[in-house]
Amino acid sequence: MDINKADYEDDNKTLDKKQIEAEEKEVMLKAEEIESAETKGDDGPVKTALSGDLTEQGREVKPKFIPIGAIKMPGFFTKNSDKDKSKDEESAIEKETENEKADESSKVKENKFQFLQKFTKFLQQPESDNEEKERKKGLFNIRYPRVFQKRGSAPNNADATLASMETLDDKLDTPNDGMETVKLEPVEVEEGKVATKLPLKERIRQKKFIIDDIVVGGIVILVLVAVIVGIIIGANAGPPAERPLRLGRYITTFTSCGPVEGILDEGVYKFWSIPYARPPTESNRFTYAKPLNLSTCWNGTYDARTKGPLCLQFLENATITGDEDCLTLDVVTPHVRYDSPLPVVVLIGANTLAGGISPAQPSALYSRTKEVVFVRPNFRLGPFGFLSLDILSKSRYPHTSGNYGLSDLLMALKWVNLNIKHFGGDPQSVTLLGHRAGATLTAALTTVGAAHKLYSRVWLSSSSVIFPGEPLEQSQKLNKGFKDMIKCNDAHCLRQTSTTEVLTPDIWLENYIGKLPSSDESKHSLLVLDGEILRVHAYESWDVQKESKKDKVFKPMVFGTTQHSSHSDLLKKKYLNWTADIVEKIVNDSVIGEKNLTSSVFTHVNKTYEGLIELISAIRTLCPLVSLARLRLAVPMYVVLGSGAGGGAGGSGIAGINADIEAILGTFDSEMPEQRRFMAAMQQLFYYYVWHGHLPGPESGLIQVGQDLLPLSGLPLCDLLIREDIVPRYAHID
Repeated sequence: MDINKADYEDDNKTLDKKQIEAEEKEVMLKAEEIESAETKGDDGPVKTALSGDLTEQGREVKPKFIPIGAIKMPGFFTKNSDKDKSKDEESAIEKETENEKADESSKVKENKFQFLQKFTKFLQQPESDNEEKERKKGLFNIRYPRVFQKRGSAPNNADATLASMETLDDKLDTPNDGMETVKLEPVEVEEGKVATKLPLKERIRQKKFIIDDIVVGGIVILVLVAVIVGIIIGANAGPPAERPLRLGRYITTFTSCGPVEGILDEGVYKFWSIPYARPPTESNRFTYAKPLNLSTCWNGTYDARTKGPLCLQFLENATITGDEDCLTLDVVTPHVRYDSPLPVVVLIGANTLAGGISPAQPSALYSRTKEVVFVRPNFRLGPFGFLSLDILSKSRYPHTSGNYGLSDLLMALKWVNLNIKHFGGDPQSVTLLGHRAGATLTAALTTVGAAHKLYSRVWLSSSSVIFPGEPLEQSQKLNKGFKDMIKCNDAHCLRQTSTTEVLTPDIWLENYIGKLPSSDESKHSLLVLDGEILRVHAYESWDVQKESKKDKVFKPMVFGTTQHSSHSDLLKKKYLNWTADIVEKIVNDSVIGEKNLTSSVFTHVNKTYEGLIELISAIRTLCPLVSLARLRLAVPMYVVLGSGAGGGAGGSGIAGINADIEAILGTFDSEMPEQRRFMAAMQQLFYYYVWHGHLPGPESGLIQVGQDLLPLSGLPLCDLLIREDIVPRYAHID
C-alpha cells in the first residue's frame, strides 16, 4: 500500500492524518500477531472478550469494532451529512471499505481493542455541569474552535477528539461487517430554543416564528393603521384652504366680469356693492335690467371693500334716499373656496314697493355659525322700478312697460347662479328669503318660468296675496295722472327728467297695512301683467305648476307672518291711553262695523291696543296668507305669537312685523329668557329648512312659534273673516 501511493500524497497530509495512519498500521500489525496466536490455540484477551466471558458490572460486554474514521464527532464535522456527499466520494468510500474487509479480521490486537473500548466509553460519558452550561451559552458564544474540540468538552480532552475531515467522510458509510457503527449525534435542542437563537432574517426564511415575533408584528401593524387613520383625518379636518389674504385683511376672488377684492371682517369675508347689471340710467332708465358686457365690465380688480348706495326710494317718513345707479349686490360668506360649497340665502327685502329699508340684511355672525352664504341684491323701487305708461310701452318692442324692479331680481339670480361658486356658495342650493314687499316680489318670481332653475326653495315673510290680474292697458290708465304732472309725451322726455321730479307725486306712498279697511278705499298695485315677465295671474301659474309632472317645477315654499304685523310706533303713539271705547269706535267705523261684525270680532280679540292691531294684522296679512297657504297651495305656514316674541318686553307682548326676520338674522332684541328661546326656535326652523329643503316638522299645516315650535290647530278669527268675505279682499297689496 505504501509503495502504490504517490509521493505527493504524503506531502499534502497533515500531522494529524499521518499520526492516525501510523496508529492504524500499528493496530493492523498487532492484529496479525493476535491471529497467529489464535491459530496456535492460545486464547488471548481479545478472543475471551469476543466469546462473552468478560463482564462489566454483571453485564455481558460485547466489544465492537469501531473504526476511527467512522466516529462522528460533534462540532464542526457534523455539518456534512450523507445527502451532501457527491458520487466521487461514495466511490472512494467503497474502495477503501473493500480493502478494510480483507485486513480487519487479522489486524485486531488485544491492547488496541481495549484502547478503543476506553475511547468509546469516554465519548459516551454525559457532559458535566460546567460543560452543559458552556454549551447553553448560545450559538455565538464560542470560546474554542469547533474543528478541534468536542462541544462542551474541556481543553485537556482535545487529543482524544482529534479527527481528520477526510477520515470522517471516508468511514461514515462503512458496510456492516459484524461490528456496529456508532454515530455520535449532537445533543438535540428544543425547536423553540433553536428558533429563538436564530437571527430574525433566518427565522423568516425558515418560517419559524416565536411569540415575540408575532407580538412585534402586531404592534407594527397597529402603528401603521393608526398613522394612516391620522393622515386621513388630518387631511379632512382643520380649517379649509382659503384664498390667500393681502395684508392680512383683503381677499380677491373672481366673477364673470373680472376679479373683485373683499375684506375679512368679523370672522367672515364681505364683498360690498358688486355690479350685477348695467347701470339703469339715461337710456337704460325705465327698461328691463341688462347683463354686463365687456364694455361695462371693469379693468383690474374691482374694489368691493366699502358699501355703495341704495337704490332711490321713499323712507317711512317720506324722505328720499339712494342713488339711481344702484344695481349691485352684497355677499357675506364664511369661506372663499371651491370644496364643500355652502347653501346660499338671497335676501329680498323692502317695506313697501315704494321703498323702506328692510331688516333683511346679511348677518356676519350667522353666516359664520350657521355656515351659509348671504346675498343681498339692490333693486329699483317706486316709479323707477314699476312705472308703466303707454309712452314707455311704445318705445320698445314688444310693447310693454313696468316690473323693472322684478327684472333686476331676475338678473341678480342669474348672477348668483353663475358666480356664487367663486364665493364658497352652492348654486344648486339657493333659498329666496323675502320680507314684506320683498316677499311679494319673491312670490311673483315663483311664477316666472325663466327663474325656476335659479333657486331651490322659497321663504315668504308677511307677503301680500294680491297680485296683478288686470291687463297692461288698465295699469297704464291708472298712471295717466303721473304723466300729466311730469308733462312728458315720449319716453325720451321721461328719461331726461330729474329724479326729484319723478319722485314728487305722492301716489307712490299709499300704505294701508296699519289701518282697518273701509268700503271706499282704493288700491293701486305697482306690479302689472306686462306680458313678458308676468304673463298670467299668480294663482293660475301655481295651479299649472302643481299639476305639472316634469322637473318638479313647483319648488318648496313656506309662508309666515307675525301676530301683530300691523304694529308701528307711529300708530302706538296716536293715543296716549288706548281705552276700550277708542278701540271699539275704530272697529265700528271700519268695514267690520258696516257688516255688523263688531260684537263677533270682540269675542276673539280684546278691546285694547294689542287687540286692535291683532285684528288689523289678521285682515291685512295673517288670514289672507292662511287662505293661500292652507286652502290653496297646501304648504306649511308659521305664525309668530306675542307670548314668545314680545313676552317680557316691558310687558307689551307684541310680536311686530319684523320679529321673525330679526330672529333669523340675529338682530332681534332678546333681553328676556322667553325672547331668547323664541329666537332659538325661529332659527332652528329656518336654517333647518335652508340645509334640508323642508321643515323639521310636518310638510303642511300651521305652526305657532312662541318659546317653542308647536302645531296650531286653528284660527277661529280667520275662519270668521274668510266666511264674511273680508279676507282676502282687503289684504295689503305691496
